[in-house]
Amino acid sequence: MKETRTSSINRKGQRRRMRLFFFVILCFFVWTSYTLFLQSGELSKKEAELEVLKQESAVLQQKQDNLTYEASRLNDQEYLAELVRKRILFTKQGESIYMIPD
Repeated sequence: MKETRTSSINRKGQRRRMRLFFFVILCFFVWTSYTLFLQSGELSKKEAELEVLKQESAVLQQKQDNLTYEASRLNDQEYLAELVRKRILFTKQGESIYMIPD
C-alpha cells in the first residue's frame, strides 16, 4: 500500500513539474511573439522613413547636378555674356533694348 501511495505522489509531482515546464514554455512563446510583433511594427516604420529619405536624397542629388552643370557653364564666356544681357539688361555697343509689356 505504501508503494501505491508513493507512486501516486510521484505522479502528482511529475504532473505538476510538467505543467510548470509547459507554462514556462508558453510564457516564453508569448513573450517572443509579442517582441516580434513590436519589432515588425518598428521595422515597417523605419522602412517607410528610409523610402522618404531616399526620395529626398534623389531630389537633392538632382539639384546638385543642376547646380554643378550651371557652375561649369559659368566658365564659358558666351554664356556669361548672354546671362548678363538677360539679367541686368547689358547691351553691346550699338544695340538697343526694347521693353515689350506682357
